This record gives sequence, structure tokens and C-alpha cells, in this order.
Amino acid sequence: MAYDFGSQTLGIANPFKKEGLFRAVGGGLVLALAIYAVAGVPELFAENKVRGYTLLGVAFVLIVSGIKHCAVGILQLMRFFVGRTVPTSLAYNHSVSEQDAAQAEQKSLLYSKESLHAMLMGRRNTTFEEPRGWLARLVHSVLPKLTFLPFPLRHLSQEIIAMAVTFLVALLAFAIVYFLVSNGLAGEVAKVLVMPLLSILLLVYLIANWGSTAKGIHNEGNSQLAKASSLSLGVIIGLAIVVPLGAGVFLDELVGRDIDKVQAWANTFPLFSAWANLALLLVCVIAVMALIMPLLYKRMGQVTPKTEVSEFRANMQESVHPNEIFINIENIVLANRRYREVPNRIYADFDPRLKEQAEGKGSFEGELLIETQPTLTDGVTLPEKKKMALTAVAQVAVVAAAILFYVGGLQLAEVLDLVIRQGVNTDAQVNTAITMGNNLIWLVFAWLTVRGAANVMNKASHMFWGEMTFSSLLMFMKTEGTYTESRVSTGMAIHDSTRSENVVVRSSITPWIITSRINTSIFATSGMNNLESPRFIMGMNKNDAELGEIVTEIKAFLRGRETIASITNEADLANAGTIHQVNQQTRSHNDTPQSKITLEQEEDAAGFLRNNADEDDENKS
Repeated sequence: MAYDFGSQTLGIANPFKKEGLFRAVGGGLVLALAIYAVAGVPELFAENKVRGYTLLGVAFVLIVSGIKHCAVGILQLMRFFVGRTVPTSLAYNHSVSEQDAAQAEQKSLLYSKESLHAMLMGRRNTTFEEPRGWLARLVHSVLPKLTFLPFPLRHLSQEIIAMAVTFLVALLAFAIVYFLVSNGLAGEVAKVLVMPLLSILLLVYLIANWGSTAKGIHNEGNSQLAKASSLSLGVIIGLAIVVPLGAGVFLDELVGRDIDKVQAWANTFPLFSAWANLALLLVCVIAVMALIMPLLYKRMGQVTPKTEVSEFRANMQESVHPNEIFINIENIVLANRRYREVPNRIYADFDPRLKEQAEGKGSFEGELLIETQPTLTDGVTLPEKKKMALTAVAQVAVVAAAILFYVGGLQLAEVLDLVIRQGVNTDAQVNTAITMGNNLIWLVFAWLTVRGAANVMNKASHMFWGEMTFSSLLMFMKTEGTYTESRVSTGMAIHDSTRSENVVVRSSITPWIITSRINTSIFATSGMNNLESPRFIMGMNKNDAELGEIVTEIKAFLRGRETIASITNEADLANAGTIHQVNQQTRSHNDTPQSKITLEQEEDAAGFLRNNADEDDENKS
């Protein structure tokens, strides 16, 4: 979304300053190592061009890596631009004034207006999905509250626990292979060749799995729950039994009677051992688990998996047009609850449908789904020391990986120098080359292991630093009813000079209002799209007091409606008075106008008539 500036900011500060400082320092140390490597290149070129070119390539990779890592840290230290349209809406926003932002955030929408309506009506939260895959079910069974975390944190836990389980199963498979080979069940040749070969394959598999774990941890676009299963674990155990036996039989038939020569060659030349690399990988897995799992436990302790709403249902008889109910709720009642005057998010715009059944009679219905501007809260308070420890150890791993890469580059230069310049002709040279090759393999696997640990911890720490929680009002209103039209006229007396004719709509209104104060979570990033990732509904809370205020305001509006038009302008009132005076002057043409006859005169005249009647009766008698 674009940066929509406003003088009334949302009060969202940069959460990545401390992480950015650590990253900048780590990248600076890697860059310093690269400069040190470059400084030694000219001297090496003068002595040995093979080593010089190799070290130059290593320095180039270190420079690129150091600058990139340092640039990420510096970017996190820069200003955190937050406009008035963040965070991302829950569903498509139909507000007319926010269409630019609504178009930009469509890819990050996690819900629809139908799903939000179903959540309020059914008192359920569709964010809490069932885990997929047997390993994911195992993880969620061990950690029950993990179900109530946002998808990125659930992915993080599944990835690192799956890595730990895979590592243990791989060690079990390696132990099975070692048992079969050491006891001669896989043949004589397998004792010499199979174990080193399978140990290298095991390391390759674990390192590849370690790298995929780092790639699987991210928070951009996590709108679906990932599947975590380990069908390959059964395959690993099966291969651990089948491959050594099959390879042993094949090698025994291939070598035949030359088994003594193979054993003599194996005793003469050292073979690669994977135990050191496996131990380093175990240390990295334990370190990652020890730094990440306490933060996950702390985060799980702060979950609020409530699905509660407040509800209002009633029937009201009011003299008001149905359209005005929706207009009042959106433009006055909910507009008064805006946060810093940011427009509300309209997920289902009011579209009242009036169905006329006869002249002046009919029915109506309409729906409205609105969320107020989310306000930043302190719903998640992870220990800052633990987050800083995770970030610091991640930078130490970055620097350690750079050092291993540099040392590995020097070892590669020695191997290339031996093979290209000196040649490998004697057994001693072959022995030296194999030893150097074993050291190079160890350094390569160690570099990949530490680099994978650094990536996992960097991504996890960025996720913990970047989680933000918001609170907002989500309201659904459905109104149905019938209406009738009638005509009301006032000022219809004989002597009235002005009158008012009005068409009054009498409505029988049955509103159904459901509101909830929802807690949402979003994972911020650095850069242009810092708060444009999916927003997750983590809790739905009752808000009876807030709903009561809304209903009171609606009723006050309905009771205060005027159904009879009157004159409120002073000039019109003066004109009406003038017309009334004219009517008084022109109402009768007699000498004694009717308006001049008082009540006493009428009573005296009535008494005179009665006296005359009494005198006539006496004369007749």
C-alpha cells in the first residue's frame, strides 16, 4: 500500500531497531573479514596464482554477503513509514474513500465477508485450523496451545521440531547401519567402504533438510497452514536396513577375492568420518531449540482463544424510513467510534432492498458488516532479553559461518595447489590429498550447518520482533421488517390559513445486531510493505457495554425523528403572520365583524331573547 500521510499518526513505532543494530554489527564483522582476505590477495598472487585466485573468489563472496547482511540491518534502523491505511483489512474493503488501499491489499486478505459473518453468527474462529500431517498432529498434541497461534509461529514450531525429529531418526538409521556393518551382516567390503559413503549421504540429507527448515520459516503471505508430515522417515529406516545389505552383497560379488587389497588400501589411506559433523549439527539443533522454544512457550501462554460476541434482538414500531436506519448507523453511530478519524472498514456495504407489495405497503431487508480502525495494543509482551539473546547468537552464527567459509577457501586453495601444480603421483601425495580433502569436506559441512542455524535463528528472531497486535470493533447488523405509508395533514381548520401535508412511513423493524471486540495479530517486516501481510483474528470478546451504547444511540435517533413538517425559519414565520392578519381583515363584510363580537356580547344577546320570550307568555295568559 502507498504511504498515506496524515498529521494524526497511528502511533506505531519501529519494532526492529535493536534487531537492526545487531545485524548491522554482524554484517560489519563479515565485511571486515572480507577486507582482511582481500588485503592478502596481492601477496598470494606473487607467490602462487592458484591460491591467489581462490582467495580472491572467497573474498568476493564474503564482501557480497557482508554488505547484504549489513544493509538489512541498516534498513531496519531506518524510519518505519506507517500511513493511515495500515494494517491490512480482514476482507475486501468496500469503503468508497479507501479503494486504492483495498486494491493494493487484495493478495494479503485472509478472510471474506461470508467467513466473518459466519464467525460472528456461529461463535467460532476459522483461524484455528486443524493441523495437517501426522507430524504436525504430533507437535500440536505435545503443545496443545500451539493451535491458537498465528500461522507463521505454527510454521516455525513445526519446522524446527520436524528438523529435530528428522535428526533423531537419521541417527537411529545410522546406528542401524553401523550395527549391520560392524557385525559383518553386510559383508566384508561394506566394513571398509559402505560406512564412509553412507555417512556422507546422511550428512548431505541432514544438511539439505536443515536448509529447507530455514527456507520454510517466513511470515510473508502466510495465509494457509502448511502441512508437516514425514513420510520420508519410514523410507530412511527402511533404506538403513536394505541399502547396507544390498550394497554389501553387490560389493562382495564385485570385489571377490580382492578383498585383502581393498582392506589394505583402506588401512593405508584415511577415510572421511562424519561423527564430528554430526556432533556439530547436534549442537546447532540443541542451540536453536534452546533459544526459540522458550519464546514459543511464552507466546503460547498469552493466547486468548475466545469466541464470544454480544447480541441485540428486538422489534420496534417507529415512524421512520428503513433506509435512514442504515444511514444513521454507518454515518453517525459507527463514525463516532473511529480511531483518530480513520474511515471504518466496510466489508458488507448496506444495500437496503425495499419490496413493495401493494400501494404504500411492503417489506425491507438489509445487512451491514463494519470493522473500526484497528488500534495498536500490548497484547504480546515477549521477554526482550530472550529476543535479544536469540538475535545476538544468530549474528555470532553468521560471523562463525563466514570464518568457516574463509578457512574452507584456504583449504580449497591448498588442495587445488597440490593437484594442479605439484601433482599426485606417489602414495604419500595421495595420502596427503585425501587428508586435505577430508578436512575440506568437514569444513564445507560445518559451514553449511552453521549457516543454516544462522538463517533459522535470524528468521525466527525477526518474526518475534515483528509481531504486532491490534484491537477493533467488528459489527454485523441485519434488519428486516415491513412498512406502510400514510398521509398526515395538519392545519385543516376552517379559519387556518396554512397547513402541512406529510407522508409518514410507519415501519415495523426487527434488528439483529452482533458485535465483538476482536484481537488481531500481524507480522511486520522492513521496507515498503511493512504492515501489508495477512492479519489473523486471535480472539473474539464480549462488549455488552459498547453494544448498549450503540443501541441507545440508535433508539435516541429513532425517538427524535420528526414526522410533521413545520416552519422553523423566522422569515417564513413572519410571512405566515402577515397572511393571518390579512385573513382576519377580509373574513366578514358586516359593519360589526365577527371577530369583534365578544363572548359577553353573545351572552347578553342570548339573555335579551330569553326575557322577550317570558313577556310574550304572560300577555297570552
